[in-house]
Amino acid sequence: MKTNKKTLLSAVVFGAFSLVCADITAINQVGVGARAYSLANNYVAAANDMSSIFWNPAALSFIPAREFQASVDMLSNTNNTDFYGSSEGSDVRRLRLADMGYLSAVPTSRGGLTFAAAFQSPYAFDDNPSFLGQFMDKNGHSIQVSNDYRAYGDLNFWSGAFGLQVAPGLGIGAALSLVTGSEKINDVFVEDTDGFSERNNNYAYDAERTFLGYDIRLGLLYSPIEKVRIGARLVLPQTIWFNEDPPIDAGFTKGRLFSSYSGAIGISTVLPLATLSSEFRFRAPYDYANPQDIIPSSSPAHYSRVGAGLGAEIPLFVKNALLRLGYSWDQYDTHTFAIQYDNDTSQAVWGTDGVATNQDRQLLTAGLAFVSSGTSLEISYGYQFWKLNTNGVLNEDDHIQRLVVSLSNRF
Repeated sequence: MKTNKKTLLSAVVFGAFSLVCADITAINQVGVGARAYSLANNYVAAANDMSSIFWNPAALSFIPAREFQASVDMLSNTNNTDFYGSSEGSDVRRLRLADMGYLSAVPTSRGGLTFAAAFQSPYAFDDNPSFLGQFMDKNGHSIQVSNDYRAYGDLNFWSGAFGLQVAPGLGIGAALSLVTGSEKINDVFVEDTDGFSERNNNYAYDAERTFLGYDIRLGLLYSPIEKVRIGARLVLPQTIWFNEDPPIDAGFTKGRLFSSYSGAIGISTVLPLATLSSEFRFRAPYDYANPQDIIPSSSPAHYSRVGAGLGAEIPLFVKNALLRLGYSWDQYDTHTFAIQYDNDTSQAVWGTDGVATNQDRQLLTAGLAFVSSGTSLEISYGYQFWKLNTNGVLNEDDHIQRLVVSLSNRF
């Protein structure tokens, strides 16, 4: 990942700055669909609606209907930092169209065949780790640093998918997506040495990145008996090109995001009083997708990242109403996507910039669904949190709250 070329007076400050400057790799996968979110996105085996395009396209083959679905969400990202004993807090809030799509089943002699198309916005760039602090450098100078950083934006998927039952209880599927989006970045950095700001490296910039790329995902769903489903998803390495205007670093205006293999396996079962869905997720080491690159063992990209969770759907005594609950844990991943600027051959793309995880990502969710005559209203709320530390001096405490409202009609 790139950082500003201006020389800072302290390696500690540089490490803290590089965490927040152009840290495009640590984006948030918020997911797709109200039902999936209320189960904490443990959905690879439980998928049964239009959001299956993203979570497991094979599940489309088990939906013998036509369905239109649309969702909106409210995102709130709150960040609290502690830098040399000084605390700062900031937040980003947005209302978005989260997804909208249509699926249609086609009668066949061998089993289910369903096609679907959708707009989905599963990734958010929202980030706002501002900090303020004062310390003494090795030469005895008093250095005061403040950084006010804010970024927001999305990666949007324009997807087509199909699901096909190839044998009784066995479905396969695939989804191909055109990925677009943008990220807006605003950063103001001020550094004073012994109270003389003119002797320091102060700057401010506004930049915007626009994205264009692709996403390919494959799905498998097997139901050995009526009330048990086993699902699997594989996401092939993605490439998303971007333009940056104006360039954060002079001479670097274009580049690409790219990923390694990722996916999930899970199982869902219908019990007398609840439907349970569990899942195990992974992101493979980047060596698998980029064998030509030498990835240092100090980089998280050299290793796999995993996660797991459990969701439950419970019928209520109120007619046609469902309660949903979920929990997920995922290792914090600075390389959801790696970043490489054109004409830059450095290995900074694999760096960690002194970032350590104090607490992995955890997601707690709850939701309600009301179903009547093929029409469903679903409401989901989730609270996600994690903690980071940079170079032992900058502590970052992140919280995301998300409210999703979805309306669908199946006919």
